[in-house]
Amino acid sequence: MHFKQFASALLVLFGTSRACLHEHIRAPQLRDVEDALRKRDVPASVKTAIHNVRVFDGYVIGKPQTVIIDGEYITDNDEDIEQIVDGGNRILIPGLIDAHAHVQSVEGLENMTSYGVTTIFNMACANYELCESLKSNPGLASLFTTMLAALGPAGGNPNLNPVSPELLLQPGEDPRFLVNYAFGNGSDYFKIIGAANGPTQAQQNEMVDYAHFLGRFVVTHAPGLSPYTQAIASRSDVLQHIPDDGLLSPCLIKTIKERGLAASPTMEIFRRAYTIQPEIGLFLRGNISANATYAHVLTNVRHLHEAGVPILAGTDAVGNLVPQIYFPFGESLHQDLANLVSIGMTPAEALRAATVVPATVHRLGDRGVIRPGMRADLILLNSNPLVNITNTRDIARVWAGGIEYANVAKLTKV
Repeated sequence: MHFKQFASALLVLFGTSRACLHEHIRAPQLRDVEDALRKRDVPASVKTAIHNVRVFDGYVIGKPQTVIIDGEYITDNDEDIEQIVDGGNRILIPGLIDAHAHVQSVEGLENMTSYGVTTIFNMACANYELCESLKSNPGLASLFTTMLAALGPAGGNPNLNPVSPELLLQPGEDPRFLVNYAFGNGSDYFKIIGAANGPTQAQQNEMVDYAHFLGRFVVTHAPGLSPYTQAIASRSDVLQHIPDDGLLSPCLIKTIKERGLAASPTMEIFRRAYTIQPEIGLFLRGNISANATYAHVLTNVRHLHEAGVPILAGTDAVGNLVPQIYFPFGESLHQDLANLVSIGMTPAEALRAATVVPATVHRLGDRGVIRPGMRADLILLNSNPLVNITNTRDIARVWAGGIEYANVAKLTKV
């Protein structure tokens, strides 16, 4: 199905109102976040033994065992247990990781955590203090974020990547000041917006090289063939999105693999834009091309997977940041796992794409697997996700950093 067909139907109703919608987006406020954090009732961390659980080790589900939580971490020390949980022969998997989201509120963190998403890679933040306050809160998903994206004069979405004019990258300008600015203001990694009139190839190369010189990590927004090709040439660590306007050549895919790059294709935003919420594509992405099809998305992701390129599950979810375009946190990541299975991944591979693979790619050695010494980010499932990936929605309990989250989402299986 062609995105143009959706666009032509919507432009009359939606296109003329886009400016008004932009004006009515309420920018998140630091005081709102601080108030919400003060009002939280966080239970105390207690040393907990979860008996009779079958653990997903990244490949298979093992025999019943005991997993012990001590503070934020898993331990093998069984002394002084304060609480015992009967796992009931259920399945324990690592907390899920959304490798591409836009969370800017405590409510967003709560929604993610309720669905077992315990780590978030946030892809934009205009308010440095606000995002810093969201990063690490007991009993909620951990948030890592980029504060400032590298944008050209006319590139990117100003609502999700708001940048003041003096920080827009001009043609011929040395881009290293943006890298320094971003990391000097709390960015965990650096983001480049690849787009028409965005940073040139030379500027992208320079930013990636400089960030790597600093020992830092780079992701690039690249939803089309042209920006994707530029991102590959720059050696950006993670290619965000996937081209929907054509097919990646075998040569490009081979280069991605040889250079050790990873991809977070954000299939769920494409699925929604092409099948149920075309306004998402118009408003959030602006990626309208005569050649754009969802078939290109599916084929490109399948070819990356077949080539052995590391795939990171990610949604591009924004929650209710734009009231007219609701794109839910948490729930959407479970659907993205189903999307990955639809292109040929096994359920175990899809789970790895939302656990150990993004943790490894993003150099987080303390999460993504269940073993002593790792963060106690855990999901207890009623049903086996290796039988059907949609069973990740059948959640019994969630722990984030060793603290049980009370209000877990109760999803019906699809």
